[in-house]
Order: sequence, then structure tokens, then C-alpha cells
Amino acid sequence: MESSAVDADGLSRLCGDLPELREQARQDGWSAELGLMLTELRAGTLPVPTALERVCDRLGLPVRPRGYAPVPGQDPAPPPAGAYTCPGGRCSRVERREPGGPLPECAVFDAPLTFG
Repeated sequence: MESSAVDADGLSRLCGDLPELREQARQDGWSAELGLMLTELRAGTLPVPTALERVCDRLGLPVRPRGYAPVPGQDPAPPPAGAYTCPGGRCSRVERREPGGPLPECAVFDAPLTFG
């Protein structure tokens, strides 16, 4: 499955929100559906936009968040030195680690973020 900047941003959004999504899914009774969706995402058989549509539909939220969106074809600036990024380079998530804080993790792929 081809990856794009839109997919990377969507996966970043999903990854950052996944701990809260898991809790919401548990409370609302759709944990199994979320688990299947994550399995398909990890296998590369579910497109990121489709996954976001499913989650947003479950939560009654708009698919596209409001706010800044890069111009199509515009490459994002590289992450600053000393940041944690997606371990597989699949998304655009960038996290900083507070001194003594926990290691940031990718909730979609259950792996620690990569320091770079």
C-alpha cells in the first residue's frame, strides 16, 4: 500500500489519540472493532483514511480536524534534533520527552518511538 503525506498525518493523529480511543471503545463496546482495524492497519490492508473515517464515524466527529493543513506537495520541515519519531517512518508524529518522563510509544504498532 502506497503511503502519502496525508496518510502519514492521519496515522500520526490516530497514533497520538489511540490510548484515549481504546478507552472510549472499551466504554462504548467497540473494542473488538478497533482491534480488527489496528490489525488491518498493521498488515497494510486498511488504508489510513478509511481507518480514520471509521473511528470518526464511531465518535461522531468530522474526519478532517480543523486547523492548519499543509499545501499539497509541500514537504514538512524535518523534525528538530532530539525528537522522537514514528519507529517505522509511517507517520509524521514527533514527540519530545520530558527529562525523566516515559519513553514515547507508537500506540498503533505497539513500539517505542525512535530517537533521532
